[in-house]
Amino acid sequence: MDAAAFGTAEIEAIENASKRVENMLKRPDQLERVEQLRRKEARKKASVEARLKTAMQSQLDGVKTGLIQLNGALNGIKEIRKWIVEVDEMYEECSELTSKLGDVKDVANEHSQLAAAVDNLKHIFTVPENIRLTEQYIEDEKYLLAHKGLMELESSRDDLFYELHKNPSNDVSDDLLLKKYFEKVETLSNNLFLKIKSLLQQLLNAVQTRPALIVTCLRIIEREERLDRKFSERKKMSDFDAPGRPKQWKHKVFEILEKSANSRIEGSQIEDRREERMWLVRHLELIRQNVFNDLKIVKFLCTPASLRTTKYLAPTSESITRLSRDIGPLCLGNPELGINLKNVKPLLSDQTVDKLQQDFMQTLHKNIQTWMKNALDSDFKDWHQEMEPESGSDGFYLTQLPVIIFQMIEQNLQVSKQMNEDLTSKVVLICVEELQTFVATYRETIQEYKQEHLADRNFPPYFFQYMVAIANNFHIFVDYCQQLERRHLKLPLGETSGTSLFRGLLDAYHNLAGECLRDLLNEMFMDLHPQFKDIMSRQWLEEQGCIQVDTICATIEDYYHDFIHLRKNNFESLIKELERKTLACYLKAVVVDGKLNFKTYEERKKAGEKLCKEGQFTYESIPAMAEVIKLEDTMLISLEISVISTVCSFSQGSYGAT
Repeated sequence: MDAAAFGTAEIEAIENASKRVENMLKRPDQLERVEQLRRKEARKKASVEARLKTAMQSQLDGVKTGLIQLNGALNGIKEIRKWIVEVDEMYEECSELTSKLGDVKDVANEHSQLAAAVDNLKHIFTVPENIRLTEQYIEDEKYLLAHKGLMELESSRDDLFYELHKNPSNDVSDDLLLKKYFEKVETLSNNLFLKIKSLLQQLLNAVQTRPALIVTCLRIIEREERLDRKFSERKKMSDFDAPGRPKQWKHKVFEILEKSANSRIEGSQIEDRREERMWLVRHLELIRQNVFNDLKIVKFLCTPASLRTTKYLAPTSESITRLSRDIGPLCLGNPELGINLKNVKPLLSDQTVDKLQQDFMQTLHKNIQTWMKNALDSDFKDWHQEMEPESGSDGFYLTQLPVIIFQMIEQNLQVSKQMNEDLTSKVVLICVEELQTFVATYRETIQEYKQEHLADRNFPPYFFQYMVAIANNFHIFVDYCQQLERRHLKLPLGETSGTSLFRGLLDAYHNLAGECLRDLLNEMFMDLHPQFKDIMSRQWLEEQGCIQVDTICATIEDYYHDFIHLRKNNFESLIKELERKTLACYLKAVVVDGKLNFKTYEERKKAGEKLCKEGQFTYESIPAMAEVIKLEDTMLISLEISVISTVCSFSQGSYGAT
């Protein structure tokens, strides 16, 4: 900082100090406290200077430590540089060893090849017998044994080809010899897949009649898929192409399933349109029955998860869509007819549509009630977990209840939008009504949760953290409700809660959030109650230091680690209420609940001084009360208390239920 800036800062400091002194001494009665204020400011100044000195000393210590470490690093770099020079010299001396040890390298390579050959001799000699056994297993439909033998044959073949790959030579006779010796292995693999393919082409029937064989085939396919991945990774590392890899049996199986689904859809037409007038109705009914039965088989029988409903449903859906496109032009959509479908009477009358919409609304109403109840029950179970609630990206505790409920609402609104806008508005109103009912249910569940905790404060283990998450949830509910109103009721962007229904819902959520915050404070003040109870007692007067106030501050600091996980608006409201309630409880302990009867002026003076000391941790009301207690003339005490009571109210409402 240059001299001009320093001078400016000094002038500003003097001006600020003057203003501060002026504010302190505005009233005449404050002149009596000049000495007290001077000592208070002197202590503050000494505290600031001590912190500044500590900070400077810490910075200097850090710089000193950094210089020592840099010096050590420099010495280390010098040592490393010296060692690198020595290593370079040693490498230069060893450069001639390459030519001298060339013969040793050749012998080592030859030894490696011979060792691999010895290891594979037992497999090489048994290849013809293994091929014969594998062929027999395939014929007998013992596919697991057949695949085991096939894997052993392929492993021996791949190991030998890999050795040739590592030690290439100009002579191709070795490569041709191995290919000829193992040529039947590829044939065995193809034969096994043909057997599996023929079985999977009739998968839906075979699952019911020969489930064990289907499971065997699918296990073999999964094995081959893993082997394909293994050899793909091996190729990246060694550039070795294993013969016949990748087989891609799994991909081929899905192609088979797709063709099977297409054939079952297309093959369900049993009548000609020229012979039977109701051919289309019967065709569609057969498709419905076949698809339903097929999906039940795929979902509930022994088909593995990787081939279940969603995998089978995609080709089935595509086949039905393609069939619809094919049939469309043959009926009213035939371009030769030139019919304007807008002029055609709707298939369903208005009365039928209204009845269907009413049924939809009734069903939706029941479903929303059930979904909300189930979501709340699931969330209630989560509150009892032996782990903290989840935190969002901003560090605030939350649960999944608001997301689950509004995802469900949004999905139903998307369905209603496909019908018409009027129905969407009705669905929104139903959702809002159910959300209002849900508020009462949510409050009852929270009360039940709180009563469990009051019965045993060690259970649930993370009661306080989940109450923080619940308080945050209500503001998430408010955000979602405002988005819901704005998107689906066409509310202007700058306006919020345009309907009384939504305003009432938002107010209910804000009130519930406030109740949760009060519950959090009550939980904390249950721990603070013994400390407030001891204030103005004989034990409090005789103790050295401010044990009760220190304990209160430590307890609040401990709870603060959970308070910081509240959303900003919740946190600010709670801190304001915490400050007010702490002061009210302290004043109540001094004025209303005080158990200490002063026998002498010395006791009153000692109590007043202790209140002054403790007042440094709290508010200005405490020192004012201390000055009254220290008065020598006992006749003036009641008069001064009446003056203070006009400023600070000690009614029951001021300190809450403690």
